[in-house]
Amino acid sequence: MSEDSAVSAPRRMRGTIWLLIAIALVVALGLGWRAWSQRGPAATPGDAAVDLSPEALDARLLQAEAAVTSMRRANESITQRLTDTSARTGLLRDEVLGVSQRAALIEDSVRELSNTRSEGVAALRMDEAELLLTMAQERLVLANDLPGAIRATELADGVLAALRDPALLNLRQTLAQELSALRAMPKNPQAIAAGELDALEAVLPQISAAGPAARQAGSQAQAAQGSGLARLLDALVQIRPSGEQDLLSPADRSAGEAALSLEIALARTALDRRDQAAFRLSLKRMDSWLRRLYADGPLLRERRERLKKLAALPLATQLPVAGTTLEQLRALQRSRQSAP
Repeated sequence: MSEDSAVSAPRRMRGTIWLLIAIALVVALGLGWRAWSQRGPAATPGDAAVDLSPEALDARLLQAEAAVTSMRRANESITQRLTDTSARTGLLRDEVLGVSQRAALIEDSVRELSNTRSEGVAALRMDEAELLLTMAQERLVLANDLPGAIRATELADGVLAALRDPALLNLRQTLAQELSALRAMPKNPQAIAAGELDALEAVLPQISAAGPAARQAGSQAQAAQGSGLARLLDALVQIRPSGEQDLLSPADRSAGEAALSLEIALARTALDRRDQAAFRLSLKRMDSWLRRLYADGPLLRERRERLKKLAALPLATQLPVAGTTLEQLRALQRSRQSAP
């Protein structure tokens, strides 16, 4: 045997072995396929052979119809739920819109209430200022009470200062001008006149009595010192000067002094009423009684001169700007009431 034949023999043996292995694998695969095919319907029913018999087809048809019916019912249920959900969502949306609208209405109501309250407070302040200005005007016109009028005007200025309305700027400016004019006014003429009357009453006892009483006392003294004929003539004949001082008896003099006191009281009454004409007539009659009752002298002449100046004193207070603020305030209120 040669060396080549010895080498090829093992090679043929290995090839035969591989061939047998391949045949065994093919046989194993065939057996496995067959076994898998036989057990396939139990493991995977979908891959089994389809049964085309009428009974199987009817059963499958019934199953399909049942499944379709079940799916239709499920679809209808889902549709109903969607409809209900949509209706509920719409209802909730309407409720939310209603709540939003109600909240907006509440906000408007609160805003209107706040505006109404502010307008009410402003109207109340305006009425209060009008009342104070009216009081100031009446105290100045009726009672000539300048301090009271100034105080009432200052209170009205404080009330208007609390309001922040730009429309009140001109009104407050007019009020400031009127208040400055009131403060710059001179002393009350009624107070000056009342003081003069009081001073006249106080000085009357200091003025020496006129001639009738003094002359009677002097003539009685001379008669006591003279002769009996002189006393007889003095009892029968009385010599007196003719003129303004013609009051003879003490009773007439007392009546004259009472008349003077009455004229002073009438002058005070006319002063309180601010009746210029009556006050001047009373002063004129007082001057006449002074000339008749009292002797001429420096003190009497001084008092008569002061009575003449007092007669020329105007009792009414002249203030051109008095009441302008009140008129402007009333005009402003009328314009606001007439506005829509």
